[in-house]
Amino acid sequence: MKQKLLIFASIFILIFLLIGLNAVSYVKKEKTPDTEENPNRSSYNTGATGTRAFHDLLAETGRTVSRWQESPSELSINDKNKPSVLVVVGETRRQFSDSEIEQIMRWVSNGGRLVLIDRDPPSEFLKSTADWGISAEAAKDLIYMTDPSDVQQMTEKINAAKPVQPTAYTQKVSAVQASRFASSINFEYFQNSSTITAAPSPAPTFSTSDKLKSEPPPKAFPTPTTNNSNQHTAEEDEDYYESDSHISDGKKEGIATKIGSSTSPIAKSAFPAPVAHIADKDKVLLADFPFGAGSVVFLSDPFVVSNGGINLVDNAQLALNLVDFGNGIIAFDEFHQGYGKGQNRLFDYFAGTPLIAVLLQLVVLAAVIFYSQSRRFARPLPADELNRLSKLEYVGAMAELQQRTKAFDLAMENIYKDFRRRVSRLVGTDALKTSPAEFARLIAERTKSNRIELENTLAQCEAIMHGGPTNKREMLALTARLREIEETLGLQRRKRENKLN
Repeated sequence: MKQKLLIFASIFILIFLLIGLNAVSYVKKEKTPDTEENPNRSSYNTGATGTRAFHDLLAETGRTVSRWQESPSELSINDKNKPSVLVVVGETRRQFSDSEIEQIMRWVSNGGRLVLIDRDPPSEFLKSTADWGISAEAAKDLIYMTDPSDVQQMTEKINAAKPVQPTAYTQKVSAVQASRFASSINFEYFQNSSTITAAPSPAPTFSTSDKLKSEPPPKAFPTPTTNNSNQHTAEEDEDYYESDSHISDGKKEGIATKIGSSTSPIAKSAFPAPVAHIADKDKVLLADFPFGAGSVVFLSDPFVVSNGGINLVDNAQLALNLVDFGNGIIAFDEFHQGYGKGQNRLFDYFAGTPLIAVLLQLVVLAAVIFYSQSRRFARPLPADELNRLSKLEYVGAMAELQQRTKAFDLAMENIYKDFRRRVSRLVGTDALKTSPAEFARLIAERTKSNRIELENTLAQCEAIMHGGPTNKREMLALTARLREIEETLGLQRRKRENKLN
């Protein structure tokens, strides 16, 4: 006991030493500042590239806002907390898979609004069910060595952009200040199996190429509304997607066609073309385009809604207009920002602290202890010598002698006399004076056995004990029968209980 106490005391001392060494050697890591080269657009981030201010602004103005941490498949399943607006800001830490993009666009086609705020979004999101293609052209300025918290560096030589036309997104917006890294939104019009590119020009009109001027002009862009009153029948939707009039020369493929062939047809949108809302002399910064019964709103610069730029000119008002879509839930996509429910939040919480290192060291220490308990780290000990003074030594020697000399009468005498003595004690009779027939009767009354068979067995034992002829097989059979009788009477069980006590 004293030796085990010393072992446990040594283990506890070692554990405290490990904790102390980790605490002393721990050096707090400085928080990495936000950069435009590696931004963090999460609504949890309070740095210059984060969107915490945008999230809190929506909450403080009475809007229902949440952080979506579920898989995109829950958008169509979770009816209770189903959002009406999904906001995806910037390059996410977790890439969108093909199935996730399809699930998001299916949700949009059923009437949702996807607010896409990025300089180079996935091309699968820039799909429209109208006869137009949408793309983003990246800025030529490099973002290296630029401080996102310095407004002067971010907006150097960039004038505020103006609304192109009065729409729901430009309401109460006079100007929007973007960064010099904003992308430009381009449009492509598909007509008669040929692609015609329309490059944006200074607001509020758009100039076209010579080839486009020779074609009939597209319909005027209608102003989108915030409600979703467009309804179509399933037959109209099926006819729309079975025809190839909305797809030209393979230019529009992928999500729209894939979802249109599913069992849930997409409703045809109310406005047949993208709508530009904010532009400067070189770039279109804000546009929206239809996808089924819903729409995709594309803002080409996250700086406008980031913590470092949302307070400039009318950026905050534009941010509010982007997500105003009835009274539904406005959800920020945090699943792809690294805050999904599939992540181990416990390890994330203790990341950067010595606790994880201490736990790993304790696990290694416990493994070493268990290993040492199952291994021998010294020379082998000699085997224990047999005790020559054992009480069973005489019995074992006599049994071996009787077996070699075939003294079956002597062996039966030892076994049978012990049997009679214990049975007599049980039934309350004299072991020396009671006859085998009387013994058989008393045993039969207690065990409900055949009295004649018992009497023959006891008579054979009496005969062998007095020198009658026998052999090894008969001795084994009679001994086994006596043990069965003892077991039936409960003598063997009582004997074992006495040994245990």
